[in-house]
Amino acid sequence: MAFASSAILIALLLTQVPRVEQLIARGPEDTADVVAALVLILALCGISLGLATLFRQLAATAMLIRRLVSQKVAVPRSVALAASGLELDGRIDVVADGRPFSFCYWFVRPRICLSTALVDRLDIDELRAVLLHERYHLRQRDPLRLVVARYFAAGLYVVPVVDELVGFFTLQKEIAADQAAVRAYGVGALASALDKLLPDADDVSLGLLVPVSSLSVTEARIDQLVAGRQVSLALSPLSVILSGGALLAAAVLVAIQGGASVAFEALPPLFAVPGLLVGPASLLFAAAVDGGLHQLRPLTQRTLARS
Repeated sequence: MAFASSAILIALLLTQVPRVEQLIARGPEDTADVVAALVLILALCGISLGLATLFRQLAATAMLIRRLVSQKVAVPRSVALAASGLELDGRIDVVADGRPFSFCYWFVRPRICLSTALVDRLDIDELRAVLLHERYHLRQRDPLRLVVARYFAAGLYVVPVVDELVGFFTLQKEIAADQAAVRAYGVGALASALDKLLPDADDVSLGLLVPVSSLSVTEARIDQLVAGRQVSLALSPLSVILSGGALLAAAVLVAIQGGASVAFEALPPLFAVPGLLVGPASLLFAAAVDGGLHQLRPLTQRTLARS
């Protein structure tokens, strides 16, 4: 979805490039110039949002890991026993922290981080289930996958359904990691670990790039783990409509601006310009507003949580 949307929007941007010099030199003179200016502004906002999200995640990760590494302790015997035979030698870090958490981090060669509070709270079987969960994320390089997914969600803010798909993708990765642990060690140990960690699940905030934490206990994960209920993809009808409208509008603008159809040239000017330029541009703008609100929502929630 992200790649298809990117292809359409990049094609639209390329059709507007020839107008850039004209817009800079003389400003917008007609409706087509106004639409071109709007498309360029939306494109610049998307590029800025994508890069800002990428750098924010990388910076948050670097700061988090730097802080936790300074609290690093020797791997306890219980963790070593739990990791026996899992092929995780040299890739587990234990840090002194009063919050129970575990997560997978870094991109090319991921590692697993456990807190001393988590180690103290879980028995060896439960620790092994948590390590099996995190091993799935490590082998799949999920930290890298999720950084890329979030970059697309921000950069393609004019297609707001992508942001919702990323949320579903994140949940699916957690469920897949749970299933990997269950296949290897049964459901009992993992369910017991999640039950012990559940009371603190809402109180642990580790930064912007810890989406693969064993503490992300949700009703959907518990239903999948205990009851075997499949998690269905639920998308907002408004996001679907606006996303489809934005992509259709972009395709129409590409056809018009790129001269792909001579039929547009035969239409009366008063119909061709307002109907085939202003209408699609309005759809793009509406989708951009909704997508921008999607991107601002997590920041607003974090601000409210801090206050």
